[in-house]
Amino acid sequence: MTGDQEQKGPVEDQAASEFLPQPEAAAAGKEALEAAVEKLRYDLLLQRADFENTRKRLERQKEEDVKYAAMPMARELVTVLDTLEIALTHATADDPMRQGVGMVFDSFLKTLEQFNVRRIDAAGQPFDPKLHEAIGMLADPSKPDNTVLSVQRPGYMLHDRLLRPAGVLVNHLPHHSEAQADGNPKTE
Repeated sequence: MTGDQEQKGPVEDQAASEFLPQPEAAAAGKEALEAAVEKLRYDLLLQRADFENTRKRLERQKEEDVKYAAMPMARELVTVLDTLEIALTHATADDPMRQGVGMVFDSFLKTLEQFNVRRIDAAGQPFDPKLHEAIGMLADPSKPDNTVLSVQRPGYMLHDRLLRPAGVLVNHLPHHSEAQADGNPKTE
């Protein structure tokens, strides 16, 4: 070997060692790669879970949309039912049209019930603002306070949703503080 070749040997070894991974650097690089892979795996799991939740939510929404699709039409149909009921209440017992209107009313009500539209049973029930609309108050001491005394306009449900609240008269008994405010003597 010549002198030039001998000098290149150690320089080439030094240059080559710069590009070869060092054991410490290789371990740190491996840990960084493992951390990156773990982060990507975690992100993928989050995305899968988010996708699955979105899919389930959309399925529930679709089922609800189908279940309650008839709501606008049902709201309009119950007003027709109201009209038939008014015709029944104003017809005399001996009016031949009463029987025909009664048959149409009963048939109409049964048809609505087949499509899960049902009347709210309100008379005699405790007043529930989620189901009833108070259109007036009366005082009947023979009935409990806050009880529906009469139904002025029937309410309806579609499945488990309120289609229209029942218009009701509610029993409201004056309380002691109200009686004193009116100037009436306190009764005990």
